Amino acid sequence: MTTKSTAARDAAEDAQLHRGALSLTGAVMQGLTHIGPTAGVILILQTEVATVGLATPFAFMVGVVVLFLVAVVLAQLARFLPSAGGFYVYISRSLNPRVGWFAGWINMLYDPFGTAIDLAALGYVFNAALQTNYHVSFPWWATFLIGAVIVTVVVYRGIEITGRTQVILGGLEILILLAVSVQALISPGAGGISGAAFTPGSAPKGSDLFVAVILAVFTCAGFESIAPLAEETREPRRNVPRAMLISVGIVGAFFVFCMWAMMVGWGTSHLSSMASFSGNPVFEVAHRLWGPAWVLLLIAIVNSLLSLSIATSTSSTRVIYAMGRTGALPRWFGQVDRRFGTPRNAIIVQTVLTLGLGLGLGFAMGPFNEFLMIGVAITVCLGLLYVLSSLGVIRFFLTEQRRSFNPLLHLVIPVAAIVAVGFVLYNNVHPVPPYPINIALPLAGGWLVVGIVTAVYMTRTGKTDWLDKATRVVDEAELPTAADN
Repeated sequence: MTTKSTAARDAAEDAQLHRGALSLTGAVMQGLTHIGPTAGVILILQTEVATVGLATPFAFMVGVVVLFLVAVVLAQLARFLPSAGGFYVYISRSLNPRVGWFAGWINMLYDPFGTAIDLAALGYVFNAALQTNYHVSFPWWATFLIGAVIVTVVVYRGIEITGRTQVILGGLEILILLAVSVQALISPGAGGISGAAFTPGSAPKGSDLFVAVILAVFTCAGFESIAPLAEETREPRRNVPRAMLISVGIVGAFFVFCMWAMMVGWGTSHLSSMASFSGNPVFEVAHRLWGPAWVLLLIAIVNSLLSLSIATSTSSTRVIYAMGRTGALPRWFGQVDRRFGTPRNAIIVQTVLTLGLGLGLGFAMGPFNEFLMIGVAITVCLGLLYVLSSLGVIRFFLTEQRRSFNPLLHLVIPVAAIVAVGFVLYNNVHPVPPYPINIALPLAGGWLVVGIVTAVYMTRTGKTDWLDKATRVVDEAELPTAADN
């Protein structure tokens, strides 16, 4: 029995992720669906208009520029350091393995928690739409549980199925909202089509354009989830960086166009009524344009939040697996299912975390408050990862890859990204936001402190076997080294 158990364990440890199973298109869709463009437009438009009025598209244009700077930075590391570890390996290799472990710990608050809040938002939105339009109630937690089962099955069955699912769900949500947006321009509301929305001068006097830009930046974030799929992506050194830049470009154009079109469809001459509208303004525009067929937009946001949940779960389980494989987390996490080529134990833990966190906080504070609170905590952690990666690019190309150093790509743009993200981070926490969002700050701070204490403990107790492995990437022999410079 012992021999059989040992053999089974060894077989699981020898199993590998499915190399080259994901195409460039699949990688791009991972980035797109992780951003959740349709959900972003539907959930955030009203808040943006209340903040900055007609200048909402301009705020998103600025936000996309900030994210494109970050995408260029991460693309530099992705080209040289393809790995399922994502930020964990990027920062371990470019700065220091201990800092990389800390980055991996930060990432553990980002994606693993993301699946829980995305499914909570799905349950909330679906129930609210049914109650408002059909006077039917379907408990948010029931939708949550159904979604959790779908996500777990899709992610467990393999990256090929995950990729195909993302293409179908992501493509469908984008096409539906684009169709409504085009119709809104053809049949505009009062005020007609206005190009002033693309200028800062269209913001109402006294409005806070900076707040709107901050909201835009983190509504569009998520493209970096492509990085942990490097070991399963075809030609990762080429396709992962391209997928990052392409996904940011597509989503940026999509957000700006659809936000503008929905405002035109509502009526640019009375946008103030959108801010005080008791329902969802995007659904209301769809009602006016499509009548009963507005339900297609409800299907679109369900698709969007479901595919977003799949994307966050896919990304998080690869990072957990990579840290387990190197020993930075218990090696139990580093086991792969031989049949499906997926990180089995990481997926099991991800599912348990999703159910416990999502349902627990959802019942305690309500699913939408959960979404907002954890979302801000995730935002803080993601911003720190962006800053560490930008510092890593500067150091990596001034040392190990000095021969490839480009002043614009490896110094000017990373510094610009650090300044932009730093500004966003500061204004995200100052002044302190109201309840329940203010809970996010001690949550994020506590998470960071636990990570620091754990890293120090591992170092002082000599549990550092993982340090050398933390910097390894796919096809290491192909990576130019300092000795080649």
